[in-house]
This record gives sequence, C-alpha cells and structure tokens, in this order.
Amino acid sequence: MLAARVTRVVTLLILFAGASSASVPDNLATDSSKTVLFSASLDLLSGKEVVQDAPPASPQAQPAASQQQYVIERIEFIGNRRVRTDTLKARIFSRDGDPYNEDTLRRDFQALWNTQFFEDVKLRVEDSPKRANGKIIIFEVKERPQIRRIRYDGIHSISESDILDRFKERKVGLSVESQFDPTKIKKAEVVLKELLGEHGRQFAKVTPQYERIASSNAVILVFKIEEGPKVKVGRIKFTGNHAFSDRKLIRAMRHDRPYAIPLYFWNIPVLTRTYDRQKLSEDLEVGVRGLYRDNGYFKVSVGEPVLENVDTTHARLGVPLVTGKGRGKAVNITIPIEEGERFRMGTLKIVSSDPDKALSLKVDALKTAFPLKQGDIFSTEKVRKALETYGKIYGEYGFIDFTPEPDTEVDDAAKIINLTLRFDEQKQYTVRRIDFVGNTTTRDKVIRRELMIDEGQLFNKRLWETSILRLNQLDYFDKIEADKAAEIKRNTKAGTVDITLKLKEKGKQSIGLQGGVSGLAGSFIGLTYQTNNFLGLGETLTFSAQFGSLTRTFMFGFTEPYLFDRPISTGFTVFSSRYQFDQARQEALLLQQSVSINPQFIQNYVQNSTGFTIFAQYPLRRLSFARIGVSYGLTRTSIKSFNQASSLLFESLQFRSLTGPSALNGIVSSTITPSISYNTVNNPINPTAGKSFYYSVGFSGLGGNVKTITNVFDAKYFHPINKRRNVLGLHFSAAHTTGYAGQEVPPFSRFYMGGESDIRGYDIRSISPVTFIPEATATPFSYVDPSCRCQRSFTIPVLTYVATLPGGDLQGYGNVEYRIPIVGNIVQTSLFMDTGTDGVIRRSALQLDSTGFHSLTDLGQPANFPDATKAPPLGSGLTQQLALAPGTNFRLRGSAGIEFVVQLPIIQAPFRIYYAYNVHRLHDELVARNPYIEPSQICEPGPLSLVPCPQGITTGFYPRTLPPEVWSSVREEIKDFILNNPGRLNYFEPKTTFRFTVSRTF
Repeated sequence: MLAARVTRVVTLLILFAGASSASVPDNLATDSSKTVLFSASLDLLSGKEVVQDAPPASPQAQPAASQQQYVIERIEFIGNRRVRTDTLKARIFSRDGDPYNEDTLRRDFQALWNTQFFEDVKLRVEDSPKRANGKIIIFEVKERPQIRRIRYDGIHSISESDILDRFKERKVGLSVESQFDPTKIKKAEVVLKELLGEHGRQFAKVTPQYERIASSNAVILVFKIEEGPKVKVGRIKFTGNHAFSDRKLIRAMRHDRPYAIPLYFWNIPVLTRTYDRQKLSEDLEVGVRGLYRDNGYFKVSVGEPVLENVDTTHARLGVPLVTGKGRGKAVNITIPIEEGERFRMGTLKIVSSDPDKALSLKVDALKTAFPLKQGDIFSTEKVRKALETYGKIYGEYGFIDFTPEPDTEVDDAAKIINLTLRFDEQKQYTVRRIDFVGNTTTRDKVIRRELMIDEGQLFNKRLWETSILRLNQLDYFDKIEADKAAEIKRNTKAGTVDITLKLKEKGKQSIGLQGGVSGLAGSFIGLTYQTNNFLGLGETLTFSAQFGSLTRTFMFGFTEPYLFDRPISTGFTVFSSRYQFDQARQEALLLQQSVSINPQFIQNYVQNSTGFTIFAQYPLRRLSFARIGVSYGLTRTSIKSFNQASSLLFESLQFRSLTGPSALNGIVSSTITPSISYNTVNNPINPTAGKSFYYSVGFSGLGGNVKTITNVFDAKYFHPINKRRNVLGLHFSAAHTTGYAGQEVPPFSRFYMGGESDIRGYDIRSISPVTFIPEATATPFSYVDPSCRCQRSFTIPVLTYVATLPGGDLQGYGNVEYRIPIVGNIVQTSLFMDTGTDGVIRRSALQLDSTGFHSLTDLGQPANFPDATKAPPLGSGLTQQLALAPGTNFRLRGSAGIEFVVQLPIIQAPFRIYYAYNVHRLHDELVARNPYIEPSQICEPGPLSLVPCPQGITTGFYPRTLPPEVWSSVREEIKDFILNNPGRLNYFEPKTTFRFTVSRTF
C-alpha cells in the first residue's frame, strides 16, 4: 500500500517535471518572437554611448535550440530617411537566407553603429509567420540630426569669420548641413577656447547646446560662450640673468613685449599685450633662449615660467574721467634663467656627408665665408646665417637641393665649441626649359630678355633671384615672389630642371585722375593716361594734362626699352607748361585764409615754357643694373612779371645778359645731359628693398642763349626691418649750377626749396637766400602855392631797396622715412625727418647788370644817384655786388612729423596727409638798407638838416626852391616816411604744417 502511494507520488513528480520541461521551449519561442538582441544610444552633447547586449541563452535551452537550425528570412531597416537601405545592407555581413547566428548579428550591429549615421540603433529579431525556422532581422534606427545652423552666443572679442577661419585651419570639419557629430563638436569647443585664449580670454567657458527644429530631424547648434575678463600680460620679471638686463630680454619677446611705436634704435611702449601661453613658450624658446645662444651662452637654461594671475583696473577707452575705470585680469610672469658659461668658437671643419665623395668646392674658400673666427663669441644666429650663405653659394653652381648639417662638439673645460659642417651637395642641375604662364599680353621675349640665366646653363639661384628683381622693376606684373611664383620640376636622372614662372599681369592701360591742393600747383585737377607695356612689347605711352589755379601742363611721352632688340632704352617727351608763381596766393591757399603781405616784396610772375626732350640709356654691361645715358632738351621760356620785385629779379641782375630785346622773353635753353645710374630698387611705387644712385651733368649752350652747367646727384636706399614688415627709407639729393662764358643762370633755373618734394613742413619755393635789389623810385609831394592859390606837385628821386628771393646755386637735402604698412600697400603711415639747405656759393653771380648800375650812378641819367656809391652819410654804400641778408644763406632747415598715404590701385596716385613740425626755422623780420636821397637835393645848413651837404654845396635843391613853410612840411615827411622807413620782409616760416597732397617725397 505504502509502496503504491510512493509510486504514484513519484509518477506525478515525473509528469510535472516533464510538463515543466516541455513548457520551456514554448516560453522561449514566445519571447523570441519579438526579441531585442542589441541596442545602442548616443548622448548628442556629451558623446557618451550606451550599448546594451541581450544576455546569452541559458545552458538548458542551448541543446533544444541546437536541435533546430534557424534561417534569416529577410532583413529590414526602420527609421532611415537620408541613408538608403541598400547602403545600409552593404555595411552588414548577413544576407537573406543565411543561417541565423547571433555572433554574426552582433558583428552586423557593431558595423552599423560604427557608421556614426545614427544616434539610436536597436537590433530586433522576430519569428517568421510563414516559416517555422524563419527569422526576421529588424534594425530600428534613428538618424543623427543635421545641423541646420550654427550660432555663437556671447562672442565679443572675436568675429564669426575668425572662428570659421580657425576651424578651417585646424580641420575641425564642423559646418552647416553637416551631420551632428559629438567628436567634431568637442574638437570645435577646444579650438574655440584656444582662439579665445589667444585674444586674452583665458577664463572663457564654452558650452555646446542644441535646439531641435520641429517637424524635421535637424537642429540648431549653439555654442554658449562666457568670455570672462580679458587677460593681459602683466609684469615680466627675470631671475638669474646677469648678462642681459630685463629690458633687453623683454624686447626679445616678440609676442609678449608691450605694443610700442617701432623706431630703429628704440621702442616707445604704448599698450600691453594679450596673454597667450603658447606664444609665451615661443618667446621663451626663440626670443630669450635665442638671445643667449646668439651671444655665446650655448647651454643656457630657461626654466618654466611662474605665472601669477592678478586683478587689475584700467581706464575704459583710455578716458578715466569720462568713462570711469574697468576691471580686468593680468598675468605676472617670472622667468628663471640659468645662464651657464659663455663659449667661444673653436675649430671649424667642413666635410662631405658622403665619405666616399669629395666636395665640389674648395674647403678653404668655403671657410672664408664663415662669419666666426676661432676665438670669437659663439653665435647660433651667425651659424644659421652662414648655413644660408652656403646654400646661396652652392645655389650659384646648380646644387638646388644642397643641405648643410651642423654638428657641435662642446669642450666644457676650454669653454669652446668645435663645429663640423657636413654638406650634402646632392645633384647638380642645369636648366632644360623655361616657360611662362599668365602673360596673356606680354610677349615671352619681353620677359626672357630680363632673365639672367638661359636654357642649357647651370641653374644659378642668385642670378634667378636677380632676374625676378628685374621683372619686378618693370612693373608689368603683380609682385613676383622668387620662391612662390616659380615651379621647378627636377629630372634627377638627367640632372635638369624645367622652370615654369607663374605671372599675373597688371592692367596695361591705366587712367589716373588726380585732384587736390598742392603748394606748387594750388588747387588742381589732372588726368593721366598711360599704356604700360604697349602691345606687349614693353613700350610705354604716356599723356598727361593738369589744370590748376596756378599751373597748366601738358605732356606726351613714349619710351622704347629695347631698341632693335638691344638693351638700349630710348624715348622722347613733348611738353608745354604755364606756371604762375604768386607767393601771396599760395600762402592763402595753404593757410585757407587771406594773408597780408606787401605786394612789392614778394614774387609774382608767370612762366610759360614749351619744349621737348629725347633720351637714350644703355647698360654698362649685359644685364647690369648700372646704365649710362644721354638726353637732349630744347626749351623756350618767357616770363611775364606782375610786380616790381619780380621785374628787378629778372632785369636788374646779370641774368639779363641774354640776347634779345628783353630778358623776359625769348629765353632758349639747349641742354645736353650725360648721366650714369644704378638701380636695384625692387618696386618703383612701393619699394621695400634696394638702392639707387643717379648722377648727371647738364651743359646748356649748344645753341640757344643760356649757358649753364648743372650737376645733380641723387641717392635712395630702402631697407626692410622689423622682420621685413616695415621699411626704412633714406634719400639724399644735391645739385649745383653755374653760368659760364660771362653769363649767369636764369632765376627760374636756380634752386628753391620747400614743399612736399623736399622739406615737407615749409611752403613751396620759400627756402632761398634773401637779397635787396636797389631801385630808383620817385616819391610825389604836393602843396598849395599861396601866390596863385593852386595845387602844385613835384617828385623827389629816392633809391629804395626791394627784397627778393634770388634762389641758390647749391642745394642739398636728405629725407629719412620709417614706413609702416597698415593695409598692405594701400594704406601706409610714415614717420619722417627732412633736413636741407640751399644758398649762393658764387657771390659774383649776384651783381647788378652794368647797364642798370650805371643808370643809377652816372651823371646825366634821369633819377640818378651819383653819390650813392659813397659811404654813409653822404652815400648809401651802393655797390654792383649785392649782399645777402644775414642768416638766410645756407641756413639749415628741418621738418619732422608723420604722414598717412593711401595708394588707390585704380587711380594710380598716392593721396597723403601729413603733419610736420619745423626745426630751426627762420622767424625774423628782414630789414633792408634805409632809402637814399642825394644830399645835394635835400641838405641844408643848420641842425635840422636831414643829411650833411657835400663839399661845395651849402643848400640843397628843394630847400632852396621850395617855400620855407612847404619845405618844413616836406622835410618831416621825408624823415618819417622815407629815410627812416626801410623796406621790411616778414620772413615768418610756419612752426607746424598740416597739408594734403597728391604725391610722394621719394
């Protein structure tokens, strides 16, 4: 009985266990009908990925599952819009009909997730309703959104264009219409912080956010920026420095030293720099460490800087009383230095890097080019320049790929550095072909004739650079860079190079419109038409016309640079000009107000000139920068005077020894001028380097009625400084002229200085010696005759002295400019200093004409003054030789100031304004001799006599013939208004000048 019960219980337990075990496959099948095997999601902002993997099947289920083999019936993708299904199927490994395998599906899932197309992916498996062993694989995807717009909120220190440029430079790859990529956004965040840090925002915070756009899978990416305070470079301090002062070390830190006005020998600090850690590291390595190593401290150690953040206060906009003070941040920098010992140059060895091959050039000759001698202070800068020099030397012999490698051996005991230079000469190249690209108008032969190397010759780097300089001097093309414009293709096997020179032509035709106010031309407007590189053969055709209140000029010219395909530059100009020199009017134009000047003491005349010039130049040797030339000019000039001062200047002096009825008309000058010049200036309009010299001597007298000899010397020098960003320009000019064969230089050919072409702060043609020319005048008097009760009048001859500016026969002036480009070559500023002088070195040229002198002193001449040659008081001390006013001959003048130049490419004219402060100016009243009346006309006995009577005369003509009461009145007028009222010239040169012109000084 008991056994039967036990048997039934065991049977029930076995049946229950069987039923339970039978139910497991059913439940698995039910779950597997919709099973998510794998899933992954992405946090768009943080970039954090969450991947979930379904747990593996239980060990009990594995035998049952293995009894039946499942097959993939189909693969579906749900949620993809931009990415095609075919593209996704190509990314996975499983295909329809493949055996079902979870490991393979896991690999498919991973491959799909790695495409970075999606922000959410789920792999789901469903049972097929059609096949018992079929499985449907479903990928549920959510595509990453598209960036429709990028916004930067809170930026003030930088612009959006700055950000985009930096993204492009660092290859961030983040742009509008691109797919949302957290990795790129994180990189953009880092780059933004770096860019803000360069602009002093070291404490900036950048937070990326996004805003979803409704009804689309797109977002607006927003970078929330909190810039924080701007961090400036504070106090810079060095410890351990003994060889150099803190000031000198700070000047070596190009990025962290204060902003300053860059002068040649000194910098004037203005503003502090913005702090940037990367630039500080560069300054420590290149600036500070480089300075020490350039001066022998080869083992100098520049430690890690100690940075201290401090709070600062500063005036807003630099006006504390108006805008108050603001707060900011600064970084004080302390830099520890261990200078070490100072080393000297030891032995120098120059060897080939290939021990089996000797050097092509002689070692002894190469050693002479090394700047350091044994025992000199060792300098890494000089070694660096020496390596560049060796590269140029080898470049002259066709070794384009020459590579020098320095090897130093430090002897600590002897404090010397032995240097070994290993030269890898590599291949020597010859020129196989030279081609030109971009010269659509200029013919190849025009370019080729300027090249100093030919096909078939060894490639010479120095001659190639000189050729580029010659091409730039033509000004036919945009600036050509020797290392950028030339594409050199090497044929290593043949040892040849093909050179392709890429050019960009300037417009060959230019129309320039000028206008403005100039000291020389007054208010004017001008038109210039020039065909530069006419017909592509290099000829220049020029026509210009200028109309102004004081000038009118026409000029037509033609230049042929290569006559008969030989380097003979020839050409001609034809001109006509009318120039009105009205000193009072010029002063009024420049000062913008009327001026009060005695019209008889200033120059006022009109000069009309017509003529032509022909010239020719030839290089001293082939392709040389030195040229000799000769020109011939014929000019016909006439002068029309509007006041007595100008008439006396042209007629009373020995200048009138010109043939013809009048010295003011028919002045014909026939001049031949040989010249020699040398010019390596790299650009005729905006030079940055080079020098030029010019000397000419002009002989007038081969025909015409002017006999003069004029020597002219001119020199210019341009040197790039401050890392070739700025230019120091020097200019000097000197000239001397003299007459010969008994003739003198016409006044209009003498030298007057002042104005924008030489000394900028002074008025045009205002710098000249001053002399006083005697003139015979007659002063009228009138009185009432009591005998007839009628008005009677008479005149008394008076010898007066009129001030005039005769000009000098020797002049010299110099200009110094420090040019700082602001916007390329379009806008520039310059600090300048002008100084110069002119005067009369040949005093004999300032003599009264003999005829005019005798008309004043000879008896029998009307209004003569025979006793004027006597010494006062009987005479006036009149001589034929004219004296110069004290302090006016060769008086040194100077101007210093600043100018701004705008060079408009279309108009082709430099517009400039400048402010000048005049140094050593003349500010004085020049007084002439007292007027003179012959004593025989006005002397009388007694103490009331104005002048003593000459021998044999007791009473003069007028005291003797006039009624006593009339003479008494006339005597007082003569005393107060004639004899004691000499001519005066207020020579008040301006202290400062602010002027607008259309020109360059040099």
